[in-house]
Amino acid sequence: MIGRLMRWGTAVRWGARLAVLLAGLIAPRAVVGQGADSLSLEAFLSRVRDTHPLAQQAMEQRRQVAQELRVARGGFDPSISATWDLKRFNGIGYFDELDARLTVPTPWGLDFTMGWERAAGQIINPERKTPGQGLLSAGVSLPIGPRLLTDERRTALRQAELADEGADADRDLAVARLLQGAARDWGSWWEGEARLRIAEEGVALAAFRLDAVRKRVIAGAGAAIDSVEALAEWERRRVLAIDARAAREAARLVVTGYLWGAQGEPVALPATSAPAGMRLVVSRLTLTGAIDRHPAVQQVQVRWLQADAQRRLALVSVVPSANLEVAGLGAGREFGALDLSGEDYKAGVSTRLPLLARREFGRLRSAEARTTQLRWERDRVRRDVALAVDRATVELRGVEGQLAGQRRVIVATEALLVAEQRRFETGASSLLIVNLRERAVLDERLRLAQLEGRRAAALGALVVALGDPSLLIGDNGR
Repeated sequence: MIGRLMRWGTAVRWGARLAVLLAGLIAPRAVVGQGADSLSLEAFLSRVRDTHPLAQQAMEQRRQVAQELRVARGGFDPSISATWDLKRFNGIGYFDELDARLTVPTPWGLDFTMGWERAAGQIINPERKTPGQGLLSAGVSLPIGPRLLTDERRTALRQAELADEGADADRDLAVARLLQGAARDWGSWWEGEARLRIAEEGVALAAFRLDAVRKRVIAGAGAAIDSVEALAEWERRRVLAIDARAAREAARLVVTGYLWGAQGEPVALPATSAPAGMRLVVSRLTLTGAIDRHPAVQQVQVRWLQADAQRRLALVSVVPSANLEVAGLGAGREFGALDLSGEDYKAGVSTRLPLLARREFGRLRSAEARTTQLRWERDRVRRDVALAVDRATVELRGVEGQLAGQRRVIVATEALLVAEQRRFETGASSLLIVNLRERAVLDERLRLAQLEGRRAAALGALVVALGDPSLLIGDNGR
């Protein structure tokens, strides 16, 4: 009777202690880490977007494109040019010539010009001679023919404008790809922290059971072989815990690589930091128009439009064209000196007609081929983006469905473990079966942590598929 009471008391204490440990192991947890040092996925990705060098580089590239557009617009800036030629030899003033001009280009191919010239001297070309107060001119330069529609200067401006429109797409795509990798690595960190926690709690359970089994064996209430089984299980879980710790540390180092300070200095992840719970829910997901808004589609659309602008310029160069210059003249330096009656003027026409036009036709055929190639690429990218969005959506929904099912599996395995523990206490089961049941609970908890990590990676994949970083970091984006 006394021996039974001792065994019963030991079982009660064992069961109570085991219940406490199991509660810590199998209780549902919304987060791995809590407190001031916890780092949520949203906060982590927002910090990566704001401080990571790749994100900053994307922003600088955007600014560079804006300045290139400014350069192209500078091709239409008004300009002033002036020349002064003077020659004196052996006391003779051959000539003293001054020529100043103002040119005002327009986006329509029409250039307004104004000039003032003065030429004097003892020996001077008669056609260069001007009145004593100088000769004022004002006129226009107008292309005749297809170059009235476009030319090199206007084509360069159009391409720069298109590049500026596509610069936001380039930046968003670069940031989205960065956030995809960051979300995936944050998920690995989450999984590593959860895996280490579960492994350490499994070691604690095995150590407690080993101690209890040894006491039972010493008291004569258990078989000696049970202590060998408990010891082997304890050693097995210690090995798993060592592996889990190494994996956790490796994941922490990867996450550290994403952390940078406001001044561009590397920042280390604090040793006490742990990933906080993921509260992200893709509820704002709207696929309407998502394909046309995708940065990759916008990129190839911009390239196609640029190639089409180049094709139109090549087509213009094939067709003969001319340039007409007309200017009214007047003696003096003021506008009132100009003769607007048409009596005093100068005019000129320049033209160029290639006989074989092999260079022009070669450029045209090359531009046409480039345009066709990019049109095919645009259609392919649109389809690839649509399929990527579907795949990412299916993956995310599948992972979330697995998470719900996995939690139910854990509840079931926990119930089986509790039942098996009771059977063992009554002598109807063996320690091996209890260990197997407990190992199943640990494995299912690890599986849940793995699915949580996969969910973070699936969210990142969806961001890249949609090309919308705000899905992960909220509406407070740039």
